[in-house]
Amino acid sequence: MKAVLPIVAMLITAVATLTAVVFCLAMGANASPAQIRALKLWVGGLSLLGLAGIVGAIVLLRGGQHGWSAIVAAAPTAIIGIITIIAFLK
Repeated sequence: MKAVLPIVAMLITAVATLTAVVFCLAMGANASPAQIRALKLWVGGLSLLGLAGIVGAIVLLRGGQHGWSAIVAAAPTAIIGIITIIAFLK
């Protein structure tokens, strides 16, 4: 029962990562080649961030550290949220 929170945090991170990647792909519709290259880097970076959070959470969960697992799983969601807020303010 202790593993529920980390698993929910991993699912939320997966959804947040997918949403951020889709937003980046949508921005590339009428972009110049230089902007498309930048968006590819953003997509790669966000994907790696989400994947690292989920893999790190799984490793910690298997090690029995449920609290740290939830924190590691939720960290990419917080970072993606901050990036989204900054992007909307510009």
